[in-house]
Amino acid sequence: MARDQDRALKRPYRRLLLEWSVILCFAGGIAAALAWTGGARRLDNQIYDRLIRWRAPPVDPRIQIVAIDDDSLKRLGAWPWRRDLHARLIERLSRAGATLIAYDVLFVEPTPDDAALGQALSRASPVIAPMLFQAPGSNGAAVDAVPPIQQVRAHAQIGHVDLEADSDGLIRHIALSESAGVSAPVPHLMELAYRRIEGHPSPVFTAHGAPVLLPYARQTGAFPTAPFASVLAGEVPDVFLRGKIVLVGATATGVGDRYPTPLPGGAAMPGVELQAHLLNAMLAGRMIRAVPPLWLALISVLPVLALMLGFWRWTPAMALRCSLAAILLVLGGSAAGLLLAGWWAPPGAMLAGLLLAYPLWGWRRLQAISDYVDAEIARFAAEKDLALPRRERALPTDVIEAQTQQLAGAIDRIRDIRRFATDTIEHLPDAVLVAGVDERVTLANAAAIAMMGGNLAGFLLSDILAAITLERHEDEITTADGRRVVIARARLEHANGQHSGWIVRLVDITPIREAERTREEVLQLLSHDMRSPQASIITMVEGPQGADLPRDLAGRIARHARRTMTLADGFVQLARAQAAPFEPVEIMLADMLIEAADDLLPLAREKGVGIVLDGAEEPVFLMAEPQMLLRAFTNLIDNAVKYSPQGSTITCAIQPGPGAQEAEVSIRDQGEGMPDAVRRNLFGRFVAGNGKEKRSAGLGLAFVKTVMDRHGATIACESGPGGTTFTMRFDTLPDEPLPVEDED
Repeated sequence: MARDQDRALKRPYRRLLLEWSVILCFAGGIAAALAWTGGARRLDNQIYDRLIRWRAPPVDPRIQIVAIDDDSLKRLGAWPWRRDLHARLIERLSRAGATLIAYDVLFVEPTPDDAALGQALSRASPVIAPMLFQAPGSNGAAVDAVPPIQQVRAHAQIGHVDLEADSDGLIRHIALSESAGVSAPVPHLMELAYRRIEGHPSPVFTAHGAPVLLPYARQTGAFPTAPFASVLAGEVPDVFLRGKIVLVGATATGVGDRYPTPLPGGAAMPGVELQAHLLNAMLAGRMIRAVPPLWLALISVLPVLALMLGFWRWTPAMALRCSLAAILLVLGGSAAGLLLAGWWAPPGAMLAGLLLAYPLWGWRRLQAISDYVDAEIARFAAEKDLALPRRERALPTDVIEAQTQQLAGAIDRIRDIRRFATDTIEHLPDAVLVAGVDERVTLANAAAIAMMGGNLAGFLLSDILAAITLERHEDEITTADGRRVVIARARLEHANGQHSGWIVRLVDITPIREAERTREEVLQLLSHDMRSPQASIITMVEGPQGADLPRDLAGRIARHARRTMTLADGFVQLARAQAAPFEPVEIMLADMLIEAADDLLPLAREKGVGIVLDGAEEPVFLMAEPQMLLRAFTNLIDNAVKYSPQGSTITCAIQPGPGAQEAEVSIRDQGEGMPDAVRRNLFGRFVAGNGKEKRSAGLGLAFVKTVMDRHGATIACESGPGGTTFTMRFDTLPDEPLPVEDED
């Protein structure tokens, strides 16, 4: 029963564990997939655009833009310009003392002025220039790398200026290295500028690494800008150019590319200005690296796993609070990584996993609990309990109300049963204590409080019993006021069989002990005080004093006196056999039967009856009380002798019983048998004889039956014209006797 209950309790737990695992795999898998594929990029971009403003680098005063703007086009003519204009600008910037010139203009087509440009580059400050990556490429290639003209390649470092917009069209990522269509990776133009200025690659540069994230300065137009025509005409003083990192590029309408950025307002930004933002962030050490997709997928599963593990311990309210806290922690952790460490771990996938895990688990847990409550209520209703009246309830209107009413009914039922049990214990006439596993009393009824006094709750059972005990013998104590109390202890268990405590009953047996004392006095009276007068009577009638009595009268008086003594002895023996504690020892069955037969052999010979032993040589052992068993065998053989005709034989046999560890003892005479009316009540008190005469007190067979019951044995009688057979069946010990323990 307990095992079935355990299985019933484990079944919903296993189901809940399975569903927990499914939800974890589903929510965690969704989070990992979104992180790997960038499925939550729109949300991630929204969060990133709001956070990145707090990592905006300050504007580096060394950066100066020379813009090919609308005013310059009016003054110098339509685009494209002759290469000698670019050569003159480069010479002008070099004379002004520019530290570095980054020329964001493509020179991929040869012109007659290329020689002048080459000479200017050879005499100028360090110059870096871009190359063109054209997609789609020729002959099925994805990209064609188009280098600048030979004069530029000879005197300037070449970098790429490719930009790739995110899915929403905004520029957030920059690839600092480009390897498509070329034999060796080409660094970005601003990466080359950084190396010229700082003397080493930027910390975020990797030859084949993922694009890095660009933190823009706080607004567009953040960098000082001078028109190309003004610089070329000498209208800009040299002091504004000396020591500067000059970026030359197009800002005029319709000339050069413009890129949307996540800056406030969303205005398109010229490529040269975007390059300035990139170089500015690199010089400030504010560039941001994105967590690789594989690591991001693994990280995205962790919040879901932590939340799902917590669901096993948290209450629904705590689970909701912790889910909200987990969302805030994910957002806070992502923000902290971006702003403090320069690592961007997009939180969208993690948030999606958390937002999936909580409602799914909440729904499944509620459904599992609902199913479990329904099953337990049904099982509780089907269990047999006390026949207490049931409370009436209104009819439910929907499923939830029906479940609520069923649960309320079950709780009411439990309360009623609890009240019934409490009232029953309270009104028991005996003192009852209920204690926990630690043996501290949790409940005491009125009789216990009256016996021991005061509030007993919280006290140890041993202390309570010690306080009222004057003497103790095993489970019986004598109190200070002379009462005799028996202590009965029962183990309490939960429905699954687990030990839950103790119930202790203290029964006042003072009247019983008084009755036993009175019985002992009566037995003493029978065994001594009644025997003495009868013995005196026999002595008187059979001695010289009875010589004057007629012989027939004296014989009758002696027989009645002996009958009275026999009756007293039989009654005393029967009473003690019924009341004395059972104290067996190991004996051999044949010894008892042989001794009983030997004791009655003289009487049998006097009557001319033979006694035969059969099977007594077999060593059959059992646990028995030797004196009691000997007297029982003696009574049966004595009866057989009394009712056997002269010349007959009494057979006493020991043989194996039907069981493996059983033995049968039979005592058979050859008398005339007994009537059915006598045999039906053969083992009752004061039943004797064969129905024709009564030669004994009628307690011998009652004593035999009592002894058999004490030994756990059975006795049966078969009687007919050919004689009477008593058969006794005993449980025996193994063939070899038990080892005898040495006494210290």
